[in-house]
Amino acid sequence: MFIGVDIGGTNTKVGIVSKLGRVIAIDSFKTKVPRDAVDLVEEIYTVTQKLLKANEMTLENVEGIGVGVPGIVNDNGNVVLSVNLGWKDLDFSTIMKKRFEKDVVIGNDANCAMLSEWRFGGAKDSKNAILITLGTGIGSGIILDGKLFRGTNGMGGECGHMVIVHNGEQCNCGNKGCWEQYASAKSLARRTEIVAKQNPSSKLNDVIASYKKASAHTCFEAAKMGDKVAKELVDEYVDYVVCGLINLTQIFRPEIFIIGGGVAKEGYGFIKLIDTKLNNFITKNNMGAGIQVKRPVLENNAGIVGAACLAMK
Repeated sequence: MFIGVDIGGTNTKVGIVSKLGRVIAIDSFKTKVPRDAVDLVEEIYTVTQKLLKANEMTLENVEGIGVGVPGIVNDNGNVVLSVNLGWKDLDFSTIMKKRFEKDVVIGNDANCAMLSEWRFGGAKDSKNAILITLGTGIGSGIILDGKLFRGTNGMGGECGHMVIVHNGEQCNCGNKGCWEQYASAKSLARRTEIVAKQNPSSKLNDVIASYKKASAHTCFEAAKMGDKVAKELVDEYVDYVVCGLINLTQIFRPEIFIIGGGVAKEGYGFIKLIDTKLNNFITKNNMGAGIQVKRPVLENNAGIVGAACLAMK
């Protein structure tokens, strides 16, 4: 059995995972960021022991522990930067190992999600696959020639920060025009608020008022109701998403794109729209076989299962 820990900006999940990727037991708690790392590890330890005891196990039964962190993690398990957690240059691996007295593998959360889909989900048996999560930012995990691509010292694969608009919107990474400034859920929420104010008579404003704030969800909700302004906004957003996928297609040529994050659950034919626009481009430009575009199979358990995958040999 393995322990998988998925640390998020809102919640931290802990799970017991079998070597076949089955989640045997799961529990969670509020992360409460910014959070002292030692204090967080202590709570992870407490929850882990509680789960093990409830399932008549001890740490001796655990073959390995993996932890997914939202941020840049190097080969030594150090968190170079996690904006969501307020961590910088933190030797998180040593803190975990000291408390658990076992080997612990630390990795980026999006890489964990990709591993889970590659070993047990929608990208199983593929040689080249890319997972993209559309959330506050854009997370990404890349399987290249049957291996997880991490780049030099584990700091590569940050697809959300490739530039798609020269001198475009300012990004928190310090650059301008990054993909996540146009294709993240946060960017869609920002555009929704701006466009709604420009079109006061649209149904989009009514939907925003009912939820008391503009968000990616309100845009999709209004589009489902047939609002022309919202539909045009969704179409624009899909174009930005596909723009980045085309770039990744040209560089990596994956067999499969897994599109996750809250936006991917919105419906309105979102995944189908992406699939159609991406593969129309591939066909039009004689770029060979099409690429599958899918939602994650493991959904909410992807982070836990993927973290456990880090510890599986």
